[in-house]
Amino acid sequence: MRVATYAIALIVLATAATVAAQSVTVEGGNIFYRGGNGTRHQLTFSGLDSDVILSPDGKLVAFVRRTPDKLISTSMGDEEATEIWIINIDGKAARRLLTGTSAKEPQRSLANFRNLQFSPDGARIYFLSAGWVTSNAIYAVNRLTAKASFIAPGNSLEVIQRGTYAGHLIVEQHRYWLAGGSYDWLWLLDSNGREVGPIMDDNGRAGNFDEWRKMIIAPGAAKKQH
Repeated sequence: MRVATYAIALIVLATAATVAAQSVTVEGGNIFYRGGNGTRHQLTFSGLDSDVILSPDGKLVAFVRRTPDKLISTSMGDEEATEIWIINIDGKAARRLLTGTSAKEPQRSLANFRNLQFSPDGARIYFLSAGWVTSNAIYAVNRLTAKASFIAPGNSLEVIQRGTYAGHLIVEQHRYWLAGGSYDWLWLLDSNGREVGPIMDDNGRAGNFDEWRKMIIAPGAAKKQH
C-alpha cells in the first residue's frame, strides 16, 4: 500500500497528545512506566505485550497482548487473535478489554490488533485489525463498556488529539475508480468513520490539503466544514 507518510508526519507531529515527563516502553514483551519524577517500574510480566500507549490524562496504559496459542482465520490466513488490555500506571487494576474473534464477514473478524490510539477524552481506544485482502479494518473499543465498534476500512490510522478537528481520524483508504483501477488516498474522517474530505492523494497532493492542515493544526483557525 502506498501511504503519504510525510503528510501524516506533518499533521501528527503537531497534534499528537503528550503527557509531560511520563513515558511507557516495551522491553522483552513487558511494559515499563517512567513517571515525571524519574521513577521507573514494570507494569506487566507476560513477555507478550506491545503497542503500548498512555491515556491523555496520563493515568492509564493500554497495550496489545499476543495470543500465540489462539489463531483466527482471516482473509489473509490465520492470524493471532491478540488482546487489548488496560492497566493503571501504578500497575494495578489490569483489565482485558477485548479478545480477537472470528466471523464470516471480513470486517467483523477481530485479529492482529495494532496501532492503538486513545480518543482525546480517553473514552475510546482506536486500533487496526485484520480485514480484507486489500485493507485492514479500523475499530474502536469503549474503555468503560468494552464494546467494540467497526469504524471504517483503512491501512493507516492517526487520531487527531488537538485543534479544530480533535477526535477526527486521518486514514489511508484503498478505493476503486468507477472506470476501473484503484487509488490510495489519505482522508479525514469523523470519530465514527464518516468522510469529511480528502487530505492527500497518492501522488502527494490534493487541492485542499493546505486548508485541512490549517484547520487540523491550528485550533480555531477555520470553521469546520461538513
